[in-house]
Amino acid sequence: MTTSKFENWDEIDSEILRLLAADPRAPYSEIADHLEAAGYEMSSEGIRYRVSKLLDATTVFFLLDPEDVSWEIVRIAVKAVDESEAKTKTFEKIADMRFWHVTRGIGTYDVYAVGMAPTLAKVDELVTTIEEYEFVENVEHIVVTERESAMSDYYLSEDAPTD
Repeated sequence: MTTSKFENWDEIDSEILRLLAADPRAPYSEIADHLEAAGYEMSSEGIRYRVSKLLDATTVFFLLDPEDVSWEIVRIAVKAVDESEAKTKTFEKIADMRFWHVTRGIGTYDVYAVGMAPTLAKVDELVTTIEEYEFVENVEHIVVTERESAMSDYYLSEDAPTD
């Protein structure tokens, strides 16, 4: 059984993460002022303690924004052939490629991956390479042309009020 590094998550933690996502250098005093306006009274030291716990329980990604470097984002979904170890081999092969997110699961597809490439031609090469693996039955992909991310929804619990 996996134990969480972070227990007792609450609305204050959600709010702190939202504030830090918007401004990672926000002083604890400013975070305290914002929390007080939202009805939570905390000292800067209390916030420092919570931020420390949050940083222990989260990961940091230093990713380039694809729009800033004019790269293409590609999402692929792969179905492996129905043979022993085909799903494992497919996952391992794709995980060794230059994708920054690779998952294996149960469902319509066996492997799902997200990556970036500098051109559409490089995306096609990547997809063709995967299609040519002997243990791959089908590859579907999409090149992202527009996206909307709502990170504030990621940090909120379902019971939290929204702005």
